[in-house]
Formats: sequence, structure tokens, C-alpha cells
Amino acid sequence: MKLGLVCISEILKKKDKSLSFKTMTRKRFLELGREPALVELSSRILHNCKLTKEIVLHCSANGISHYRISSCLAPLVTDDTLNISYYDLPDMQAISSALSEVGTIAKSCGVSVSSHPDQFNVLTSYNQNVIDRSIKELDHQAYILDLMGLPQNYSAPMCLHLNLSPDFKKENLSDYVNRFMASLASCSQSVKNRLVLENEHGGYWNCANLFECFSHKIPLVFDNLHNDINKSSWNAQECFDKFHSTWGSYTPVFHWSEGCEDKPRSHADCFTHIPSIYQSQDVILECEVKAKDYAIMQILNGEIK
Repeated sequence: MKLGLVCISEILKKKDKSLSFKTMTRKRFLELGREPALVELSSRILHNCKLTKEIVLHCSANGISHYRISSCLAPLVTDDTLNISYYDLPDMQAISSALSEVGTIAKSCGVSVSSHPDQFNVLTSYNQNVIDRSIKELDHQAYILDLMGLPQNYSAPMCLHLNLSPDFKKENLSDYVNRFMASLASCSQSVKNRLVLENEHGGYWNCANLFECFSHKIPLVFDNLHNDINKSSWNAQECFDKFHSTWGSYTPVFHWSEGCEDKPRSHADCFTHIPSIYQSQDVILECEVKAKDYAIMQILNGEIK
């Protein structure tokens, strides 16, 4: 069992408030005017790339074996209304160099890297414009991994939610799956070589249904909290084992969290125990709790068992 940090280091942020990701809204971009906005956006993206390097080094120094990059690392570059190219960014050469350095450090330190594009990416939408925007965003996320020099395979996975249950009034299950696969086929090869699917916290895509439809096509990511909320006929161990089998020779990257007592769907601050299904297993666990690396350090220090 290896532990992974998700996006933000709370430990680094506490030491230095500047060690947090910078974003930019579309409104702010338009207020600045295109050329000044591109300068500012470029500076913020370069800051985010340098911060990613610091987080990877932090992970390596503290025994954290995996890092999920922030989906806001490069804001606005896929906004259709702004028509931004990476090559419009004044710092693009420095950005490319910084991302390449992140990948080199990660590989030399043994810190694996993944991404988890946001939930608005829906390859199964009934709206072609939504699919087109999703493909553009996924290609962008994969491009960042490519700039890091990471392998185009499941050792640097991109995790996606289906985010839409089948509408059986419109189509049967086979048509739905085929529609997803057709959308995936329109993505870059970098996406197709990395994309994995996660069980949902609600709707049709619980563990059993996801496995039945996609296990022979794509590796599957087990999320224990989603499974607790959106159960299937299988117990947690069966879900874990079946999803693990879809990764072949690659180490699975799964999600681990605990829900709050009053809001089971919400991530708790920290862990209270290590589930037996995770202990002594060949698996990378992205730790989805609010305390981030503080919670991971509790486990690594033996405070949580």
C-alpha cells in the first residue's frame, strides 16, 4: 500500500501562504485586456508549475509515493471563448522547462503522478458541444503529463467519472458504452493510453455495473466512499479485487476517503483507521480527505492503524 497526495499540500501552505495554486477567472482575463491578461495568466501558470515541483519534492522527502496534479494548474487555456494557445503565453518556454523538471524529479524520486480532470468532462453527454469541450480538456490534461515526460500508459493515469447514467428511454446499455468509446476514440492517443474510470457515488455506475460494461476495455478505479454510498451486490473486498484485476501489470491507483458522520458523502478531515482491504496490497491510494498531507503523515507515523 502506497499513499498519494491529492493536488494541495496543506503542510507547505501552512509554512508559506504563497505555496498555493493561482487561478484566474474569465471575468478577470477580460477586464485586464488580452495582452496584459496573457502576461498575468502566463505568470500564474509558471508559478503553479514551480509549485508542483515543490510538492513533488515534499512528497519524496516525506515518504509520500504518489501525487495527483492539480486540475487548475493551467487555468483558462481551454476556454473556447478566449481562444488561447499555449504559444500565446510569454513564459511558455519556462513553463515547458518547469514541467519537464517536475517529471524528471518525480521519476528519479519514485513518485508516480496522475490526474483527475474535473467532473464537467462528460464523454457520454447527449450534447455534442459538451463532448467536444470535454475532449479538448482531456487532451489538454494529457498534454501537461506529456510535457512532464511521463509515460503514455496507465502508470500515469487520468481518472474520469462517467457523470451520466444511461437514459434507457433513449438507448440501450450497449449503445451508451459504444457512445463513450466513440468519444474516447476522438481523444488524443495520450488520453486513450491513460484514461481510467471510477465508480460513481450515485446513479447507475456502481462498482458492479461499471465492471460489467467496461472491465474488458479500461482499467477501473475503486473509490471506497463512493462504494459505501452507491452499493452494488458485491462487498467491498469483491469490488477491490475485481477492479484490481483490470489493471494488468500496472499498479492500480485507487481512491481512499472517509465520510463525515452527519454528511456521509462529504470527505472527512482525517482518517480514523486503515481498511483491511487496503493493508499489504499492491495499490496506490490517493487520499481524499481534507487534511491532505497532514492525514497522510498520521498514517506514515503510525498514528492511524
